[in-house]
Amino acid sequence: MEKISGRIKKIMHRERLIYLGRTAAIVLAAALIGLYLSRAGVMKENILMVLLIGVILTGAFTAGYEYGVVGAVASVLIFNYFFTVPVHTFAIMNPDDVVLMIFFLIVSFISSAMTARFRRQVAIAEENERTARHMSELSERFINVTGTERITDLGLSYIKENTGYDAAVRLDERSADEQPDTAGAVLFPIGGIARKTGEIIVFTKDRGLGAEQEIFIRAVAGQMGIALDRERIYEKQEKTKLQVEREHLKSSMLRSISHDFRTPLTGIIGDCDLILQRHVTRPEEQDELLMDIREQSMWLTRTMENILSMTKIESGADFISRREEVVEDLVYEAESHVSGLREHRRFQDSMPEEVLIADVDARLIVQVLVNLLDNAVKHTKENGLIRLNVSYQDGRAYFVVEDNGPGIEPGQEETIFGEFVSLAGRGPDQKHGMGLGLAICREVVKAHGGEIRAENRPEGGARFVFWLNAQPAVQMEEMEEEYGGTERDGREADHIDR
Repeated sequence: MEKISGRIKKIMHRERLIYLGRTAAIVLAAALIGLYLSRAGVMKENILMVLLIGVILTGAFTAGYEYGVVGAVASVLIFNYFFTVPVHTFAIMNPDDVVLMIFFLIVSFISSAMTARFRRQVAIAEENERTARHMSELSERFINVTGTERITDLGLSYIKENTGYDAAVRLDERSADEQPDTAGAVLFPIGGIARKTGEIIVFTKDRGLGAEQEIFIRAVAGQMGIALDRERIYEKQEKTKLQVEREHLKSSMLRSISHDFRTPLTGIIGDCDLILQRHVTRPEEQDELLMDIREQSMWLTRTMENILSMTKIESGADFISRREEVVEDLVYEAESHVSGLREHRRFQDSMPEEVLIADVDARLIVQVLVNLLDNAVKHTKENGLIRLNVSYQDGRAYFVVEDNGPGIEPGQEETIFGEFVSLAGRGPDQKHGMGLGLAICREVVKAHGGEIRAENRPEGGARFVFWLNAQPAVQMEEMEEEYGGTERDGREADHIDR
């Protein structure tokens, strides 16, 4: 505190010397001009006007009423000494000169007071303009910032920049452990629309705050309160919007479940009634009905697996359980779960020469392949062509499922991987579908570190491609031998048990 007080006194002393120097220079210049005019025969009344102009200029180029008074007194003494009879004395012989000097002092004091007042008004106007500019800039910056942390950081940086003091924010919703210490600080409330949001803590170290600093900090607190209220309202709106969307998704899923389950269940019940009521007597007709019941049941099972998988994915939990699996086994198992794939479609598959091993969740990868193959069956006609090709390149196993159906509508290559996006099958015996299959494929492949994409074939039809990390079995055996055969034998035994 003593050092600061000393610096302030030095600055004030330096300014006082500067203003005194300006006063002396202006009065001296006015006196010299007066002497020049006197020699040129100008009357002393006009010379007194020159000295009055010097007094007015003194008030304009200095700060404070006292410098104008000093200039006026010095000008009167100069006028008395150089321009009144007897010259070069302070005696006054003519009463008119006394009246002139008295009126000169009165006019000088009034002009000095008015000039000083005008300078104060100008200084206040400049300060108000500067404050208004700061407030406008402050409001503009708070309008363009989002997020509680960014809002508080902006306010604290503004306080530091314009007052020189460090500050902190204490919000009401924060825990007690996060609240800063308020010792040796000044508190300013952050007002919200309905309630106080928190406080700004300015660490002044017991030095106090000036009036302008206090006004500025209160303005920052007000802008911060408005911005935090806006952020809180936005968060509530987003939560409400999210809840509405969730309710909409639930309603959509329930409608899809009730609609899509009704058709196969009605078919199963009808086939069972025909068999039980002995309306079908020939063995081949009974076999057809039983096959239809089986296909409908498998479709219901796949639909339920998709629903359960999507529930696990949306829960955010780790829904995959990895184990080393043979890629060829996964493909053949998926093919066996797709009804009508070989019986009603021209199906072709190809596998690489080397045996590929992938560290995956077998059930989920089989589900991905089943969804893609079932999707191809839905979108191809009777005897339509479906291909499944698996290849290996640079540590990746590439799976390609393609068909010669109508293909994907242009611009829908990414949209079809969304939830509840269903593209109606065009085959004569296809069901509508819930629109979860491709969404599950994308999430499962992504969880395994791979990628999936959809595209149209140049010759017609759709193509789905995804890849997973994999290694040839020979390379895997070499790695296992390098790390020891005990672990490998244990895994082989475990694979045989499965």
